[in-house]
Amino acid sequence: MTEKKTRILPSLNLNKGLDIEILIPYPWLLILASIPYLLWEIYWAKKVGYPCIKWHTHVAVYYYGWLFFYLGLYFFNHWFPLKNYRRYLTIFTSVFITLGIVEALLVGVGKGDTYSEHISAGYYSMYNSTHEQYYRLHDPNQVYYIVRNEFKHYRKSNSLGYADSEWTKPKKKNEKRIACFGDSFTEGVGAPFDSTYPAVLRNLLQLNDTNLTVLNCGISGDDPCVNYMNYRDRVAIFKPDIIVQTLSCNDMNTDIATKGGLERFLPNGKMQLKQAPWWEPIFALCYVSRLFFDVLGYNDLLLRVPFSSAQKEELNNKAIETFTAYAAEAKKQGAILLVVLQPNMFDYYQKKYEYDLSPVVKHLNRLENVKVFDLLPYYENEFLHHEDEIKQFYWKQDGHHNPSGYALMARGIKHGLDSLCLK
Repeated sequence: MTEKKTRILPSLNLNKGLDIEILIPYPWLLILASIPYLLWEIYWAKKVGYPCIKWHTHVAVYYYGWLFFYLGLYFFNHWFPLKNYRRYLTIFTSVFITLGIVEALLVGVGKGDTYSEHISAGYYSMYNSTHEQYYRLHDPNQVYYIVRNEFKHYRKSNSLGYADSEWTKPKKKNEKRIACFGDSFTEGVGAPFDSTYPAVLRNLLQLNDTNLTVLNCGISGDDPCVNYMNYRDRVAIFKPDIIVQTLSCNDMNTDIATKGGLERFLPNGKMQLKQAPWWEPIFALCYVSRLFFDVLGYNDLLLRVPFSSAQKEELNNKAIETFTAYAAEAKKQGAILLVVLQPNMFDYYQKKYEYDLSPVVKHLNRLENVKVFDLLPYYENEFLHHEDEIKQFYWKQDGHHNPSGYALMARGIKHGLDSLCLK
């Protein structure tokens, strides 16, 4: 009979806790291995700015943060030996690993995305960008595409840099011209060239009067301030009889709030933009930091919200100054300025504008050659019988109108023109 052997397992002392220590014997190897990627990121940062930031950049921030602290601890321990050096190294390594994992998860689900990141265009600074040029035009005679996750549309700019056909200076006999100024909703982001609101408006108007010409002067990212500069310096020579200028909450609480009003345009043809907060690089590079800035009341434009009464008054005054100059220039050119209040999908659901435009509208109504048309009541009437289908007029992720939405916008603006300017 064989004797049965008993295998004795080592005991586990749960009271002792988990004792994991990290020791890296050759720190110089880490330094050498880390230099190529760091130089590569620095090169692209200098070349393109914030758009160089990709998903791996966000994660790499924590690696290089860990490396910085590790080297500091390593050399400190070399000169002043620490009793618990390895344990300290283990603790802060665990912290950086945890933060890196959280960062990766936030980037993956898009928690804290800015609008430009939401549409996969990378981080875009409103304060320091090559896009913020004096007139913000496309390159003349350029073929380009408007690309988003949900659509891709072909465009060709004319010789002035607008996404429209070529314009002629001499007007035909009895010709009346309508120049449409605005942002991406005027340029027509989200629709083919022939389905933008100015293109649809042109077709609608010419059904009754072939002498009406519509010029698309909209550029994505524009606001009334830069629209006015373009009208005064570049479009007035085409003698438009009516200027259609959109005004949205985005113009106020995004563009004017971050870029300023007419003071941004210096007499020497250069721009003077507002300074970004010193912590913008932290915000841009680190999604975890955005959680803290959100708690502090900052939005994705690095602005403290809600705006105070003083801030709103300042924004209103900048808009009023712009439209006063706009109206004076239009009057000098013998034109009517039609200001169209442009709602977005969220304004419609709230049944009011996110930003109170009434102080600006009140001033507009005092100006002699200015008319104001509010698209929100028109949209409400159109959606009255199919409110659940409102999203059919907007791209779900991007938020711009689709072709059906731009057709609706064109019909609304035609209604405003018919009632206020084309009587």
